[in-house]
Amino acid sequence: MKPIVVFIAGPTSSGKTDTALSLARILKTEIISCDSMQVYKGMDILTHAPSDDILKEVKHHLVKFIPLEEEYNAVSFKSDAEKIIARLAKDGKIPIISGGTGLYMKILMDGIFEGADFNSDLRNSLEKRAEKEGGVALHDELQKIDPVTAKKLFPNDVRRVIRALEVYHTTGTPMSEKKKDLKDIGIAGAYDCRMFGLSLERNILYDRINNSVDKMLGEWLVQAVERILKKTLSKTAAKALGIKEIKAYLNGGWTLDKAVNELKKNTRHYAKRQLTWFRAEKKIKWLDADKEPEKIAREILGEIKII
Repeated sequence: MKPIVVFIAGPTSSGKTDTALSLARILKTEIISCDSMQVYKGMDILTHAPSDDILKEVKHHLVKFIPLEEEYNAVSFKSDAEKIIARLAKDGKIPIISGGTGLYMKILMDGIFEGADFNSDLRNSLEKRAEKEGGVALHDELQKIDPVTAKKLFPNDVRRVIRALEVYHTTGTPMSEKKKDLKDIGIAGAYDCRMFGLSLERNILYDRINNSVDKMLGEWLVQAVERILKKTLSKTAAKALGIKEIKAYLNGGWTLDKAVNELKKNTRHYAKRQLTWFRAEKKIKWLDADKEPEKIAREILGEIKII
């Protein structure tokens, strides 16, 4: 029998964190954060990272451990998470993977294509083109050299479009051709992966998002961003929701009300993109998240037939 790994996915403000906490308390296990922003130190308010009190109560991994100046990506996450999962499984614990970064979750489950070595010069060049010409232009280029991969990607999925172009320009072979020979290097082959998604009516989700932003404002959001902007941020860290919006206020371009409203809007759009990603994952069993986290945790327990 394969060791069980539980995944809890969903958009921001859907209740993943509290549900994972409830489940971890019942199972007496540990949580692996699957969030591309919670890895960074010093952005707790922006990323809704677990408080120090929570971290003392329930062991969390891959949160608040990377300096703001450093990059962290899906490949790094996969490598780090696999080691933690193996250790927990060896100790007889059920790892809980909780988060909203769909790409991280996908490559951990099913593997990532690493057929071309990372080429920083090429990637920087493609990123500059994306900023100047837009994602559609790069997607059009990919369509000409690798229509199979292009068909699977949206033009606004710039990172993956860039990766596909990088593979072609580095190896001379389209990613779709190389993937034919790719063996499963994700954890799905070695573990019994149970995926659960938290679903809410749109109006409820959006209300939660708006309330969350208001709460952030009451927790010294502006001051937090001021401190963050004194650092030299990595490209990834600089994309955290709230930085661009509050920076516009601090620079005098927007009123605070305008910045807050833009942050709410951009967070709602982000949640919509998260849902689009997760809805495409057929392995996810969706659960109604409009209830107490412990009740959702008990539902998950019933599904995995542990208790």
